[in-house]
Amino acid sequence: MNRRSVPLLSKSRFLAGLQCDLRLYLQCYEREHATAPDAAQQGRFDAGSRVGIIAHRLRPDGILIDEPFYRHDAAVARTKRLLKGSESSALFEAAFTEDGVRIRVDILARRPDRSWDFIEVKSTTSAKDEHIPDVAIQLHVLEQAGLSVGRAGLAHINRDYVYPGGEYDATQLFAISDITDKARAYSQRLMDELAAKRAVLELDQPPGIDIGRHCKTPYDCEFIEYCRRDEPNWSVDELPRIKADRVAALRASGVRSIADISGGTWLTEVQERVRNAVLSGEPYTSPALSSELARIVTPAHFIDFETINPALPIYPGTRPYETLPFQWSDHILHPDGRLTHHEFLAEGREDPRREFSETLIDQLAGAATIVTYSAFETTQLRLLGDALPDLRRAFDALQSIAWVDLLQIVRAHYYHPNFHGSFSIKSVLPSLVPDFGYGDLDIQEGEVASNAFLEAIDEETKPAKSQQIRRDLLAYCERDTEAMIRVVEALRATV
Repeated sequence: MNRRSVPLLSKSRFLAGLQCDLRLYLQCYEREHATAPDAAQQGRFDAGSRVGIIAHRLRPDGILIDEPFYRHDAAVARTKRLLKGSESSALFEAAFTEDGVRIRVDILARRPDRSWDFIEVKSTTSAKDEHIPDVAIQLHVLEQAGLSVGRAGLAHINRDYVYPGGEYDATQLFAISDITDKARAYSQRLMDELAAKRAVLELDQPPGIDIGRHCKTPYDCEFIEYCRRDEPNWSVDELPRIKADRVAALRASGVRSIADISGGTWLTEVQERVRNAVLSGEPYTSPALSSELARIVTPAHFIDFETINPALPIYPGTRPYETLPFQWSDHILHPDGRLTHHEFLAEGREDPRREFSETLIDQLAGAATIVTYSAFETTQLRLLGDALPDLRRAFDALQSIAWVDLLQIVRAHYYHPNFHGSFSIKSVLPSLVPDFGYGDLDIQEGEVASNAFLEAIDEETKPAKSQQIRRDLLAYCERDTEAMIRVVEALRATV
């Protein structure tokens, strides 16, 4: 052994190692290279924690082992005491250390025959392949601790649950999949995998693992930016819609930059366009760009929606992860060149869809063109028509207006090397309009806007904070529609 002491594996460390040995090594020895979760990631983590707390209602008689993760030994000692007693029919966050592995079990429930069931809680809507090793490692540790396990279950969100209001009915909110057999089958290779991960932790140097699809599969690795630190400015994985095995083959052959790719028939038309732009340093402009932009006839309404899709529904009659629009912004380009702006932001006390819809329908009356950036808005209008059938005729009338998807125009007819393979407006805007962007805003991304709205309408949020969030939301959504105007102006200047 090369190290004086090797840290114990935990469930999370083991799963990190299954994704990538380098991720496991860095988590244990070079944590300073990790990128902290951004606001959107933290929002997902927080939502998962709330789901886990609600899942405790599956066993309302359970006892919570509330010692924090850094007091694991104390949590193990308390768990052992409660397991010996008869007063605990269920434990939440039960702690164990066996065979050099530490775990916390979401729900551990005593069966009438004195054996135990355990449930791993996820905020997904189904049991997935990546959940099997998660459950298998817990099954191994529990049985090493001397517990007889009857069933290993995975509780996930039931998308068919309709929230009636009030407290969540956990028995309806969650579906529980029995994955005992799959976990036991996985256990047959578990010992070899544990040995392999311990060997990684005995290394003096980080294992030499190149970047690849494992960096984001099944989860985004917190060391992505660190591991990409030596990537060239135009990495081969920036080619639009390039397959992961093609990227791996290029890197294996020593080609890491788009500029080093030889021209060939395997490149798609768009990929060849990107390669040529990188080589020349000049943007590509299609001869058809001018005629495509001419489809934007005034009065043209540039619109953008913001939505929420919470795992835990907040409005009666809605389902988990149901998408609900709560805000729109509309910049109108008038025939005389004037630009005006209108907006809507729901108060949040009730389902926002009706007021959102009625104000939007009135707002778009008389439009000659409606401009969006992606098909997201048109999809939402179809969903709103299904949810509000009395407004379906009005929505159908909106669909009869000429719609222009600016994203599709950019993707088909323009490319700037600084897009770096992305046609997101957050990539397109700074390349075309360098002096205009989102850097001065407190909210700069759609998922963050969703989380902010949920915070603003939370009863525990102080009024002053809620009002500040609302101002930030209005500024962000307005910037999105103004950004489309600026992109169109910049594109017209190129032809």
